[in-house]
Parts: sequence; structure tokens; C-alpha cells
Amino acid sequence: MQPSGNRPVIISFRVEHLFGWGVTIFLCLVPILFYFSAHPISQIHGFAPWMLTIGRLTGLIGMVMYALNLIYATRLRFLEYWFGGLNRVYIAHHLLGGFALIFLSFHPMLLALRYVKTSATQAALLLIPNGLSPVSALWTQSSDYHSTVLIQWGIFLGIVAFWGMVVLLLITFFIKIPYNVWLFTHRFLGVAFFLAGLHVVILSSNASASSALKMYVLVMSILGMLAFIYRSVVGKVLIRKYKYRIAEVVVEAGNVTHLIMEPLGLTMSYKPGQFVFIRILESGVEGISNEWHPFSISSSPSDDRLRLSIKGLGDYTNDLVNLKAGVVAEIEGAYGRFTYTNVKNKNQIWVAGGIGITPFLSMAKDLPTNDYKIDLYYSVRTASELMDWRKLNELAVLKKPDFRIYPFVADQQEGFLSVAYIAEHSGDLRHKDVFICGPPPMMSAMRKQFKDAGVPGTSIHTEEFGMS
Repeated sequence: MQPSGNRPVIISFRVEHLFGWGVTIFLCLVPILFYFSAHPISQIHGFAPWMLTIGRLTGLIGMVMYALNLIYATRLRFLEYWFGGLNRVYIAHHLLGGFALIFLSFHPMLLALRYVKTSATQAALLLIPNGLSPVSALWTQSSDYHSTVLIQWGIFLGIVAFWGMVVLLLITFFIKIPYNVWLFTHRFLGVAFFLAGLHVVILSSNASASSALKMYVLVMSILGMLAFIYRSVVGKVLIRKYKYRIAEVVVEAGNVTHLIMEPLGLTMSYKPGQFVFIRILESGVEGISNEWHPFSISSSPSDDRLRLSIKGLGDYTNDLVNLKAGVVAEIEGAYGRFTYTNVKNKNQIWVAGGIGITPFLSMAKDLPTNDYKIDLYYSVRTASELMDWRKLNELAVLKKPDFRIYPFVADQQEGFLSVAYIAEHSGDLRHKDVFICGPPPMMSAMRKQFKDAGVPGTSIHTEEFGMS
């Protein structure tokens, strides 16, 4: 849509946000390049050959997407730099899972569709297990039935893998279940992927005319399996974790629980604004499992103790209030690139909505005096939801005039916090970097308003990390 008025159109992008997606798209397109180098389009004629071609390609691309989906779930450090933060890595992970489901769903349907004009029975046989015996022919290459039985078992494994992926991905995207149940079912994605990999290897005829394509899909399948094994098995040993003991559990108005912890051994280093994964070991509290959950850090890297501030939004987070001092937790991290130190511009606007104040608390405590110019806008529904308000005021007085705070209490104002309100207090916004953290609808609305006000997209930073 063409913008009205004389406001300049600013087109900008951050390279770190595009590199990961560029690599992802390229890796997903490679099967197409290899396939058509071996099967020129000019040689494909008629309905059935085209259904065969598209069916094969959707399967190959779906496998690559599935492999990348597993790789992006590893939390490997280089992925943060590829995408500009672990939150964006998980967005890519989530989207690839959805696209893999779509492509893999089309794969068997298109292969079966090529027979609809000639034999409905033949089409159905591609989707129904058949010809699996004699099983002994699988291991006897001299058997007259070896190649036939091998292919049928390859198809059978593909059918099992397909329905396994469909069920597991449908649970992920469309069925709301408890987190620990979701996590348990998620572990079977690797099993489904392994069966799909066997399907691809056995039915090597898909890539028989292109050894490069066969090798590429095989390598991606192996990388996907290694990623799954790393995250679910090997990572339990190789990924560094830190043990902390809960020293205090502080409950604040607005249903917020602060876990204040002391290190048992090595102390984790982190940047202000980052988040960690935590799991409670033997809490003794019903409802608190020992599964991993991500939470933002609200303490400063210079503090002696680590503090996590957690909003009660479900069974697990609501039950954290029942934890007692002395309980031991494991910490993995820290992750994220949402920190004021990651940008060169020292003239910044911080916008927090509700519990989104958490990373800003960490950053405010770490903020040096006489170096940055920061305006923090803290939006809540009621005054009772203002978290750590006394500490924020102390920091504002200590760092004045470098750090200014503007509370925005919705029930005392007309409407929601807007960029017009921010510009009224902070002046020209076009040469400032903006950090936004809060509920997704709020962040989306604020991002749009800042862009409409002339702030380049490269200067707007958001923290939208979340997991099921």
C-alpha cells in the first residue's frame, strides 16, 4: 500500500536476520537444482510424469526441512548469530516444522495421484502396506524377490514415518496439551525422521539419476539424526549446565515470582537482557516437573546472585510460588541477543509491557552512568502490576539524567501506550534504537507505529521468545 502524506518510505533490513533464512532457503532449494539437472523439464511430458516429479520433490524438500527443523532445535551457539537470536532460531524451527508437514503430506498423495487415470488400485497400494513378504528376501540378494520386497519395505517405512510425522506435528501445532506431555511426544519426532531416512535410502531410485542428489539428501538426513541424538542424548553430557540453589522465593503483586539463586560451583556468565533454560531438581512440589523451561534474567551480571522473574501464566509457573529455599536447579544458557550492548547507538528507547520489563530490569541495573541516554516506557494495566518500581526509581535517580522512566498505567490513561505518547516525551525518534518486550500483539503494534514514525526496521529490536 502506498503511504499517504510526505513521510519518507524507509526500506531497511538487518543482515543477521537474513543470513539464517538465506541459508535455510538455499538448502531447501538444492534438491530442485540437483533433480532438474538430472531430469530436464523438457523431458517431462504428461500428467503422470509431472505428478511423479512434483511428488518426489515435495518428499525430498520435506526431508530437508525436517532435518533443518531438528538441527535448529539444538540451541547451538552459531545459530544465534545466523538468525540474530535464539528466539528467531525457534521461530524458524517452528515454521520449518509446519512446512515440512505440508510438503511431506503432498509427497504420497501426488505419487498416488499419477495412477488415478489408469488404476485406482495401484494408487491405493502406494498408501497401504503390501508385498512385505517373504521377509527373508530382504537379507538375501540372490532371491528373485529381493528388490521387490526391499522396495515395498521402503514404501512401508515411508508410510509409517509419514503418519508418525503427521500425528506428532498436528499435536505440536493444533492440540493444546500439558507441556511435559508435549515434550514427551516431541521426542518421537526423531524416530519418525529415522524411518523417513531409511525410506529415502532404500528407495534410492528417487535419486538414481543424480548421485549428487542422493548424497545430499543422505547427508542432510544424517545431520538431522545427529542433531536429534545430540539434543536428546549426547547433549545431556556435552552441553554445559550450572547448578544453583534457590536462596529466596519472593512473590510480588501481579502474580510474579522471583527466584533468587546462588551458584553451587561454577557461576554462569551472561549479558544483561538474556534468558536461560531452567529445570528444578526434586522440588517436592506437585505440579513442578523437572523439564526445561525458558525464563528471562532480571538480575545484573555484576550481582552475586542470579534472579529470574516469572509471571504466573499456567500450572507450572503458578506452582513456582510453592518452592522452598534450598531446592537445587540446573541452568542452561545464557541465550539471546536482546541487550543494549549489541548496538552502537547509545541513544535508546526501551518499551516494556507487563512481564516484558524483566530483561530491562537486568539492563537498567547494568547500565553505566554518563554514557547512554535511555528512556524506559513501562506499560501495565494497573499500578499494582508495576514490578520492582522502587528499584527502578532508585536507578533513575542514581543515573539521572541518563536514565528516565515513564510509567503508563492503562486504567489511568485513555487507550494504550502509543508511539505518539513516546515521541511527546522523548522527541525525535528517528535517530534512536528501540527495544520492545511484552505481549506479542503489543510488540507487533508498537513495531508498526515506530516504523510509521520513521524509525528504520534495523533500529527496532524485539524479544519474542516463547515455547510451548
